[in-house]
Amino acid sequence: MNKFFEPTYEDNGGKVWGISELLDLVKDWEDPNPKVVIEEYDGIKVVRDDLLHHGSKIRFIDKFIKDTPAKEIVFGSCPAQGYAQISLPAVTEKYGKKTILFMARRNPENYHEYQKRGMDLGAIYKWVNMGMLSVTQARAREYVNESPDTRVLFPIGLEHPTNIGSMIKVIRENLKDVDFSEIWSVGSSGSLSRGLQLAFPDKDVNVVSVGHKMSEREIGRAKFYRSEYKFEKVIPESEMPPFPSAPSYDAKAWKFIKEYAKPNAIFWNVGY
Repeated sequence: MNKFFEPTYEDNGGKVWGISELLDLVKDWEDPNPKVVIEEYDGIKVVRDDLLHHGSKIRFIDKFIKDTPAKEIVFGSCPAQGYAQISLPAVTEKYGKKTILFMARRNPENYHEYQKRGMDLGAIYKWVNMGMLSVTQARAREYVNESPDTRVLFPIGLEHPTNIGSMIKVIRENLKDVDFSEIWSVGSSGSLSRGLQLAFPDKDVNVVSVGHKMSEREIGRAKFYRSEYKFEKVIPESEMPPFPSAPSYDAKAWKFIKEYAKPNAIFWNVGY
């Protein structure tokens, strides 16, 4: 079996973690957010984390942000349509910390709705001219290196064992008593899909790519589908699901689910 398909997680340092090791990192932590709401639409069970005000990521990043001694959580890997600029400040504010976002410069009249929400939540934006992702990431790293005792670089795709362990724990605790045939999610970095694969190694997992071309590692053992829409493109109203869903992200999975999902499948809807 390809190593990417094994029920293990390899971190950015090359260490391979078993599921029990990841769960051991979060054994004394509990998700402080309400349990997920699951409803059924057209024969598909849907995790309605659009009802969670700042989306699923606030569940998965809570312990990492709570435990880090850094006072500033710095992120340079977020596109204008990225939900991290909502979830990060929502959690950092709770623990008396700050979110610093390095992003491509935009004129105020062109701010994305998520950017406006991020500002309302207290995120500090560091606008970067010629802000390709590689440039914003470099600026974020430079900023952290200026004061490494007080700043930490938040990993793209939640790539940290604590975040992955949190994800596995949250997914298992909310779905352990739910009867479902297979699991669906969207994927950009593929973090949620990997978490679902690790949480339920015996279940089929499907991922609909909505961002860059996903690597073999990001896809893992999931069955892979690719949305024809670019990441920033909002889908037509006719393709929207019958529940609130981010039109440039989660909602892009719905037409694939309607066509290819097994009866009694479950879809994890991250936000709205």
